[in-house]
Amino acid sequence: MSDEQFVRLFGPGALDVVDDKEDPFSGLVFFRSAPGGGKTTLLRMMLPRPLELVVSLREDQQVKPTFDVLSNLGAVDENGAKLLGAMISFSTEYQDLAQIDRGNGLFRSLLDSRIVIATLRSLLDQSGRLYPDDLKTLRVTWEPESGATVPASASGTELFEWASEIERNFYDTMDDLGEPDALQGGHTRLDSLKWFARARMFDGRGEVRSRRILLFDELQFLDNAQRKSLINLVTNAREPCGIWIAERLDAMSHQDLLTEGALEKRDYDSVIQLETQWSGKRSSGFTRFAEQIANLRASKADGFEGREFFPLVANEEELAQGENRYGEKSSEIETRLVEKTAGDSRYEEWISAAREDRRDAISSAIKWRSTEILIERDLRRSQASFAFDVLPADELDEKEKAVSRAAEHFLRTEMETPLYFGKDTLAAVASSNIDQYLEVAGALFEEISAKITGPRSIPRSLSAERQDAIIREVAELRWEGLVRRLPQGYDAKRFLEALGKYCRDQTFRPTAPYMPGVTGFAISMQDRNTLANEDEKKIKHLLQLRNVVTSLVAHNLITPHLDRKAKGKSYMVFYLNRLLCVKFGLPLGYGGWREQSLGTLHRWMELGDIGEQSDREPRLV
Repeated sequence: MSDEQFVRLFGPGALDVVDDKEDPFSGLVFFRSAPGGGKTTLLRMMLPRPLELVVSLREDQQVKPTFDVLSNLGAVDENGAKLLGAMISFSTEYQDLAQIDRGNGLFRSLLDSRIVIATLRSLLDQSGRLYPDDLKTLRVTWEPESGATVPASASGTELFEWASEIERNFYDTMDDLGEPDALQGGHTRLDSLKWFARARMFDGRGEVRSRRILLFDELQFLDNAQRKSLINLVTNAREPCGIWIAERLDAMSHQDLLTEGALEKRDYDSVIQLETQWSGKRSSGFTRFAEQIANLRASKADGFEGREFFPLVANEEELAQGENRYGEKSSEIETRLVEKTAGDSRYEEWISAAREDRRDAISSAIKWRSTEILIERDLRRSQASFAFDVLPADELDEKEKAVSRAAEHFLRTEMETPLYFGKDTLAAVASSNIDQYLEVAGALFEEISAKITGPRSIPRSLSAERQDAIIREVAELRWEGLVRRLPQGYDAKRFLEALGKYCRDQTFRPTAPYMPGVTGFAISMQDRNTLANEDEKKIKHLLQLRNVVTSLVAHNLITPHLDRKAKGKSYMVFYLNRLLCVKFGLPLGYGGWREQSLGTLHRWMELGDIGEQSDREPRLV
């Protein structure tokens, strides 16, 4: 994608993740997420060409919101970019180096060369010149410490040659090796970091005074020792520049993923875990961000002719053809209730109130199903049989609000009518992950697009039925691909299948005790500590379970929430990915969870769903 396409399709809502920071362009900030969380997009926007394009296109209605957000953050103004970003993307080639690089000296020298080259490229991009043709127009000077490797004063051409020599030596070394032996040498420090932060840079027009930000992307491709070395270097350096580091969660250890350290501030200025950042109170921000992306991409698609996406996605079920079905369902529930409460006057006013409901067929059926849940709850109470205790109709109205979401989910599931449709559902099933959002939105868009026959074609909106079917198909495809994507694929899939079955059984209990349903499980903080910190020799029987759980967290298939309180105890709650909720026919709301022992979780992983007997078996720890 060209820089101009990228700028025009950028959703400025992505920058909401840094809007509460006093100065997001100073200090060390980590962006972490599962694959597809949008990390690279955030880093790319801080490069000179995208920033300059945002300024030059600021009168364009699609780009103006991005300019306004970046201007508020101090990244641009009407005169141009105020940041000089240099980006280094890592790849698996660094892991090959790790096998022979004793002490990581070669890694540091390669990193030095790439920081220098990335900076030269950014300087030329910002000044509108060509890389590498115009390197001679650049000059950089600094005051190196004794033994520093980066030249004290050099033109862009000389710096490029200096960096290229390191690259050539690196590839010569790699080519000469037969059976790799450990090598020593390379740079003892990361001089390029100090050089980047403090050097005086001249681009032919004068001195470049933009604030500087170093962007490291795809850190998960580094060997573990290289990753730790780099993090230690930039953490301890504390140079006067911004450093953004993007990495996937699967680069992290089980201790990082299962303890607070993964999600909260530690030695760094900030750790932004994107899925967590977009959840809770910020979920509306993710919805706006995702909608911006969908509308922008749709408006630029061939044949879509500037149309917006969401007006073509139905938010309600078309009732005309299904009205009789809902009416019949209401009658069926009424018959069931009359038979169940025969001879008991306690529920007469509630049943009468349901009969007198004159709203549309769907609303009326939901009221009947809500009434059935509430009567089921009341029947199970020990004092429910006193004849004089007639339940008033206004009490039904009050209680109905609390169960209506569960009632609608029960009703639609029983009738096999659409569950998953509409704009809000599309954002919910994304599980705060942009890649997952685009996967679902793209499938809907493909069908809408196929119905457009020309610029003046006015397609009907995509029905709730088709949306529901398409979203379920996407969920099924993702489910089928789990074994290929995950390191412990079969164990993980068996675990999730048991978890999904358990959540479904708990959700569809007649009294709907967990609102809007159960979509997660919890472990005690003691069990969390056992998995994260206990000596491995003592928990050999749990190591595979730990690997599976951390793998599921790293791939955003379960999302951890720390320190949830219930009945005086603290828990770590894991919620299912929302597309997995679709797979198992569960509601998309958060809230319902139940505690599980490590023994039960271990059996889910090894045996899959084995029913209620799992709750009665002794704990392993």
